[in-house]
Amino acid sequence: MSTPIICRPPSFPIRRILTCPTCKRHRRFAGRDHGPYYGPTVTCLGCGDSWSCGEMLDRPFKRAWRKEAIAAAKRAWDEAGRYSRDDWKQWLADELAAVTADYSSSDEDVELPQEVA
Repeated sequence: MSTPIICRPPSFPIRRILTCPTCKRHRRFAGRDHGPYYGPTVTCLGCGDSWSCGEMLDRPFKRAWRKEAIAAAKRAWDEAGRYSRDDWKQWLADELAAVTADYSSSDEDVELPQEVA
């Protein structure tokens, strides 16, 4: 059974070289950046553990989860390789522009209904 995702933020594929807290050494990490409001979610290509906002995500309770997580992270690493840092900066600028446009369009005062006021 899979869980449907009702709403999620836009994301951009990323890859980084970071020190893995589980492996205790520099490793390749791949994942997705979720824009200005959410931190990136990345997976270590060495051990398969995933991290978001500095916190390790729960490990699944099933066999061979590490192999599956590492294989998915390797696919994500390859996908992220198609984009440059400038592509990521442009994506982030577009996301920020969309957010600020939403807030700047509501600068006018709105009258409350009589029953609320």
